Amino acid sequence: MLNALVFKKKWLYIIVMIILLGCGIWRVVDEFLYLEQDIIRREKVGDLSTLIITESSAGATTPYVYQYYLYSSKKSDADFLNDLRSGYEPFLVTTASDVYVKIEDNSIHLKVSGDIFKFNNVAGYIFIYMDSSPF
Repeated sequence: MLNALVFKKKWLYIIVMIILLGCGIWRVVDEFLYLEQDIIRREKVGDLSTLIITESSAGATTPYVYQYYLYSSKKSDADFLNDLRSGYEPFLVTTASDVYVKIEDNSIHLKVSGDIFKFNNVAGYIFIYMDSSPF
């Protein structure tokens, strides 16, 4: 029996199995924790961009969250929803459902009254102007 072929590096086998198990758990948890969003409004801004507003809810005890995205006007809603799953980030996240939106040429004017969780004005080709109040 001394000539029998044996896998002597058990530590390598254990590490590979832990990595595979971790990847599998991560994929399952990622699918379970995905927050589904519904497109409630879509408006063209300039020639190249579209303002897309989505609505999502985490459950019965949490308020609706509205997310505002700038997206290419040449792509479809299905492409947009696929990009959301890949991590496409909104420029505004709020609980205010009555946001006043005015679009003029290449600029967006927003008037928000309520909670704002995130605002990011990084788009170089669209100007975003926001007026906000806590109530």
